Amino acid sequence: MTLDPRTKMVIVICLSTLALIYNSAGELLPLLLVTLLLLLLFRIDISSVWVYLKRFLQLMLVVFIIQCIFTRGGEVLLSLGSTALVSSQGLLAGASLVLRIIVIISAALIFTTFSSRDFILGLVQWKIPYELAFMVTIAMRFLPLFRDEFVNVVTAIQLRGVELKQVSWGRKIDLFRSLLFPVVFGALLKAQQLAVAMESRGFRAYPRRTYLRRLDFIWIDYAVMLIFITITLMLIISY
Repeated sequence: MTLDPRTKMVIVICLSTLALIYNSAGELLPLLLVTLLLLLLFRIDISSVWVYLKRFLQLMLVVFIIQCIFTRGGEVLLSLGSTALVSSQGLLAGASLVLRIIVIISAALIFTTFSSRDFILGLVQWKIPYELAFMVTIAMRFLPLFRDEFVNVVTAIQLRGVELKQVSWGRKIDLFRSLLFPVVFGALLKAQQLAVAMESRGFRAYPRRTYLRRLDFIWIDYAVMLIFITITLMLIISY
């Protein structure tokens, strides 16, 4: 399906909004199925969803356990003596939160179907200032760079003979605390290089910018946006 990047942005906003509003697994599961169906329509490999989700498995596991333990109500499923540890309500709350994270991550994969230039151009044609649109794009690109910088530092530590899996938690916390400075320094160095490159190319040299091409809506873009916005508003009002 060929759609304008702005139409895809609207779809992601609608899906993410419903994912944040819905609280039960029975509501989030159909939303996840709709999201996966859209990924297929946009010719996105479903296996790529798992590739992105693997990075958040530990976070989802911790969130699930916390919800199971601290959410009370329903039938007690696991107890320690007279203390209830896991209840049916806590299990449902944990499952709902994990499904919400999966829906949001899956919907965000729609952004991979168009380039960052189209993302900036779409925001600018929505009358959003270019500086703000550029800032959002740079933030989205800097997060993977920050992660890669941290992975490189951890790899350097392991090459020096430090096996992190065998280090105690207290020592591990101290190690990660000492790794924070080189990671932040590397990120700041990349930001400084980016700033120099932007200044060299005359960023903000003129009050108005020109663009090589322009994004134009066609009838299917209007139809898709109208359908998604209408359904989203109806579901929010009837919730």
